[in-house]
Amino acid sequence: MSKLDMGFFKYFGIIAFLTATEVPVFGLNFTISKDQVIIGSTGTLTMSCEITELDVETIYLIQIRRINSTMLSGTDFPDWETLAFMELVSNESPTLSANITASTKDYFADGAWNSETPTSTYLTLSMNTSKLECHDAREYLCELAYKSKITSAVKKFEMNGIFSAYVKPRVISLVARRNGLIVQGPSNLSDVVSVAVGDELELNCTANIGSLPETIIRWNISSETSSAGEFDKYRSTAGTFDDGTAISDNQCGYIRTGSIKYNITTSDVHEAYYLVFECFVRVDKDPYGSFVTQNNPRFYFDVNTKTTTQSTTSMSIETDRITKEFTDSLQQRLEGRNIKTGLTKNS
Repeated sequence: MSKLDMGFFKYFGIIAFLTATEVPVFGLNFTISKDQVIIGSTGTLTMSCEITELDVETIYLIQIRRINSTMLSGTDFPDWETLAFMELVSNESPTLSANITASTKDYFADGAWNSETPTSTYLTLSMNTSKLECHDAREYLCELAYKSKITSAVKKFEMNGIFSAYVKPRVISLVARRNGLIVQGPSNLSDVVSVAVGDELELNCTANIGSLPETIIRWNISSETSSAGEFDKYRSTAGTFDDGTAISDNQCGYIRTGSIKYNITTSDVHEAYYLVFECFVRVDKDPYGSFVTQNNPRFYFDVNTKTTTQSTTSMSIETDRITKEFTDSLQQRLEGRNIKTGLTKNS
């Protein structure tokens, strides 16, 4: 039991618990300014706890709490931690709980205490959304303890609220294989991979696809790029694709590895341009709006016009030619020596 709870019981003994579910119209109005928050986005999330109960003679305590991250909502006795409060017995000003004052989330408590007109009393808690983390998306609670005008009994109202957290997609890695062998890491215009017609490329892209598990990894494929490396012509339908499986990262995102297999043909040969592959993530759903990952990894391939088989055959033919020339030359030299020797002997 928290210090605030202990103080309340110390002064007023056993109280009646009336939740917002039991009394949905009267008591409190608890609002959270955003239903959905993208982790890392700029802005402010504000929770507001307002008294709407008319049967209030004396306010004892109003506070905003959240369920302990190690507890599950819905348990018989969930563990709650206080974030901000105003209390009659100690401090009627908006106050942050001691356990979060040093927090890096830029918490800020505000509000007003009005003993004469209790319905003008409210408490707010604001936090910086750019500093929120996935585990901050949990159940929050607005709580009011007061003395009833009608019965003089001590009563307590509670109302719950929650928001959802989402993470932005980002590409983690891109790995390429040529004929089953791994080639060096993602390249650029000054680090090009040489391949030949007939080679099979396999590229595997791993990304945090965000908080929507149905999101897939997408590819840009082009054999025509500008001098600055930007794509001029796309061939997004080329190749054989595997979207992979979305796996939870145990936070609020999903990891997926997508792949493409691509057989290099003569249509990929271009004197002025490289064959380029880029993987990226695009989401066109709420709460992202239209979001595309930036600074995505690429592979640049310089395609040789000769196929691997042609190259091997050409090398074999060239080797046979050199071997034959050497053999013929040696044979001629030996035959010449035999003739000269014979002439000498005969003389």
